[in-house]
Amino acid sequence: MAHEDGLLRELTTLRRGWGLEAERLRDRLGPIVAGWCEIHRTANDREARRVLRDAISAAIAEFPADDRLAVNVALGIAPGSQHALLSDRVGVLADRLRVSERTARRRIDRSFARLAAEIEAAARPGDDVPDPDQGWFVKRLRAIVRLDTPEPELIEERLVVATRDGLSRIAAQFTVPRLEDGGDGERQVAADAQHGVRITDAKRVGQRHFRWLLDLPRPLSRGDTHTYGLVIRIQDGLPIRPSYTFVPLVACESFSVRVRFDPQRLPWRVWRVDRVPPSVLADPPQPGAPLELDGACEVAQEFTAPQLGYAYGLRWLT
Repeated sequence: MAHEDGLLRELTTLRRGWGLEAERLRDRLGPIVAGWCEIHRTANDREARRVLRDAISAAIAEFPADDRLAVNVALGIAPGSQHALLSDRVGVLADRLRVSERTARRRIDRSFARLAAEIEAAARPGDDVPDPDQGWFVKRLRAIVRLDTPEPELIEERLVVATRDGLSRIAAQFTVPRLEDGGDGERQVAADAQHGVRITDAKRVGQRHFRWLLDLPRPLSRGDTHTYGLVIRIQDGLPIRPSYTFVPLVACESFSVRVRFDPQRLPWRVWRVDRVPPSVLADPPQPGAPLELDGACEVAQEFTAPQLGYAYGLRWLT
């Protein structure tokens, strides 16, 4: 009931002012609603508005007609209900239902309580084992690539947000990019939990892709956050492609990467990779604007709201 109450509060907040037509809509989304719709906070307003409308329409599809109308008018979705104040939309609903404004407001409150209960019931875990790739998103990913160590090393720290109750296991994945000549074959990669999780299963998928199941220290409730760190090492001694890119498979709000180069093997050019289809990375490099190394032989870049399925990071020539 506590999470249902929290969800109801977040839904109630959305119907204030212009409702879903409000400016900076994404900033008004609470973590429970954002998780339910799988919208991360840095999605643009247009996309957030579209996803919210679709999700709400699906959730109220079986509601009585008057209750559907109450939700759509309160949120400013229904035609003719785009007013700056909720009180004006209450008047619109009262006229359409031919009831008093007090009765119309009670109808809105009741319909929103039912909407919250419907969302809560749909999100409640069933008897099946939950998918570790679902039920969470990444609020922040920080990656450090070390090339000054005996073997290439990636340190990842992620702040994740649960989008369902009882989240106790998530998954992590890593792919060693194929070399440009295609002659690298099977790769050897190991992962260690630095903090915040316990690795309970490791699988190789093909020659270059690896997947780990991570058990959290305690189950998370919807809206809870948790930070964990992994260290991933390429242990086969083979060359690596001169790049590091992140391709989000779940929603991610922010991503930062820092590459630390070996002072004895400095690159002659480093550039930013920003929203590039992953398949393009296998093409011959097309250097972008050069980035300078600092005094620690490092380059760092930040990315806001990386889009699913695109590559972000750094590439260099040695």
